[in-house]
Amino acid sequence: MRIVFDAANSLQAHMIKGVLDIYGIKAFVQGEHLQSAAGELPISGCVNVSVENDDYIKSREIIKDWEANKLVPEEWDAD
Repeated sequence: MRIVFDAANSLQAHMIKGVLDIYGIKAFVQGEHLQSAAGELPISGCVNVSVENDDYIKSREIIKDWEANKLVPEEWDAD
């Protein structure tokens, strides 16, 4: 397992997980329950998304496209 994305919060992590799921990549959200201890732990870096080692490179490419707002699955293309 490798961390593929450090999320700002649980919602962002689950959004990334959902994007990866669309492309058939099994992703795991980790650390979301640590946010309840915000008074004692730093908020950033607590929540992340992990994938299997073999899916890391493809996942990073998908996330990079998503961050650049270029990600639209072919079946969603209206053209």
